Amino acid sequence: MRYWHTLRHLRPVQIYGRAWFRFYRPVPDLAPAPKARPVSGGWCRPARRAPSLIGPGVFSLLGRTASLDDVGWDGSQCDKLWRYNQHYFDDLNAYDSQTRTDWHRVLLARWVDNNPPGKGVGWEPYPTSLRIVNWIKWALDGEQLPSKCQNSLAVQVRWLSRRLEIHLLGNHLFANAKALMFAGLFFEGKEADQWFKKGLRILEREVSEQILPDGGHFERSTMYHALALEDLLDLINIFDCYRDALDVRQNTLLSWWRDRASRMLDWLLLMCHPDGEIGLFNDAAFGVAPSCKEL
Repeated sequence: MRYWHTLRHLRPVQIYGRAWFRFYRPVPDLAPAPKARPVSGGWCRPARRAPSLIGPGVFSLLGRTASLDDVGWDGSQCDKLWRYNQHYFDDLNAYDSQTRTDWHRVLLARWVDNNPPGKGVGWEPYPTSLRIVNWIKWALDGEQLPSKCQNSLAVQVRWLSRRLEIHLLGNHLFANAKALMFAGLFFEGKEADQWFKKGLRILEREVSEQILPDGGHFERSTMYHALALEDLLDLINIFDCYRDALDVRQNTLLSWWRDRASRMLDWLLLMCHPDGEIGLFNDAAFGVAPSCKEL
């Protein structure tokens, strides 16, 4: 009976997806990365967060500070949520990130060297999705991804494209699709176009479902709303960056996304206190999403 009360709320694709996700284990594709696509528009520096790297290989995440030399990239020394955040690479685009570029380059190389494709918590779809986006943002912000990191980036995207979280849907599937679209525009060629189209098919549906007519997010959480707004602003940003790669239909979609983002921002501003912090409705906490001011 307990299982029934769980299953009756799931969509058929989630039930199928849970079985598929558990038993299907793709082999990582280690082929070299496609060629990077030339930028044809402007890139606006995205919303920033507080730094999470406080020394060379020293992370400060979720109230805990730990050195990579002590805890590594995987293992039970840290809980899974901390590990997820460790693998996001949010610090690449945090406040004053340019002052930590040398740390970042070392960290990128250590990640590639110590995280074999498809193994460990860092290769789960959600942290993989956020890491792909953060690496690409870092590159578009003027940094040069080392060749082995660029090749790793392509391996990560190929892996993700076969590990989409259709059993979870919501913000996880949105993040998966966003990463595919980022990579599909950052790289060029047939393979990149396939990533872009797969991500686009998902996001056309998910944006319509997740963003309500008044601009609110369907989970009714101010924190998840701010994260969804950040996602949409990032997508608008990268579309603007690669304008020559878009067709008429995609430019029309871009205009619609701009309208949705404007409504989302209006909604969020109404739900913020005078000090700029979000109201703590439903599953919400400070410091997870960028601030209203940053957005």
